Amino acid sequence: MIARIPPDHWKVQNLKEQLYRISAGYSGECNVDSYIERTRFPESTKVFTDVQLRVSPNFTFQIDTLIITERYVLIVEVKNIKGTIRFVQNPPHLEQVLETGDQAIIDCPVYQVESNKLNLDEWFRQRGINLKILGLVVLANPNTKVIDVPQDFPIIYKKQIPFYLQKIRPFTTVFSTAQINEISKEIDKEQHEFKPFPLCSYFHINHQDLRTGFICHYCHQLLQRKSLRTWRCSGCEKDVKNPYAKGIDDWFMLVKNSITNEECRKFLNLKDSNAARYVLSSSLLVKKGKSTGTFYIKGTKKTNH
Repeated sequence: MIARIPPDHWKVQNLKEQLYRISAGYSGECNVDSYIERTRFPESTKVFTDVQLRVSPNFTFQIDTLIITERYVLIVEVKNIKGTIRFVQNPPHLEQVLETGDQAIIDCPVYQVESNKLNLDEWFRQRGINLKILGLVVLANPNTKVIDVPQDFPIIYKKQIPFYLQKIRPFTTVFSTAQINEISKEIDKEQHEFKPFPLCSYFHINHQDLRTGFICHYCHQLLQRKSLRTWRCSGCEKDVKNPYAKGIDDWFMLVKNSITNEECRKFLNLKDSNAARYVLSSSLLVKKGKSTGTFYIKGTKKTNH
């Protein structure tokens, strides 16, 4: 999306900020997962990452990491935050101060965990299970300085994860191995894949604002034809072989889940319908409809043997 919208577009800065937050969050979660893997759990333990569960037809919730053992269920919220953060109780939020002096307001991770505990409790209740769910906030950046930490909620650094998890020793067993396996099957079945595509609809951007033609995915400049099968970037001067698949992928990720000859021609700045037909036929698309009603969708072409 960032490559396809003009650099002066009103939404570009917002998209860059979101991309940064998503990248930082994903990096932090992967880092924390590596420390969880070092923990010695009972054999029946199940660890789920990036869990998305549905409690009603119109409501799903997301958990960074969910750990289910025979003695407890633990929700882990991961935060990859730089600088100094201060917990503010009312209303709950974080105040972040970077080394540059820049300040920001961030959603409170403790509140996020408590909300997800209620959501997961409802998910279990719908399946006839009542139990106490534990919560934990993990700071993925070891250099994050924390002020006014809540006294009644565990907040630790990633290196402390194995020690903290080993310390959890509830007295009673809440699940048998068979029950854990059954719950795991339910979670796998209930997983709701997050699908923000097409991104124009998701981010409320008019697809007519998008830059057309073949775009270099290294530096975001336009590609220019160099030879029959090779294109060259006008910016970084990298050569690209047959950029058709990337261009078609851009359409499906950004605009909609089908494409016509005319839409292909306009989106990729092709000279005529024959050029568009070649691009569409060389991509792994399924042709639907007839005559002027012909369109193409994602799929796998059937081959004759």
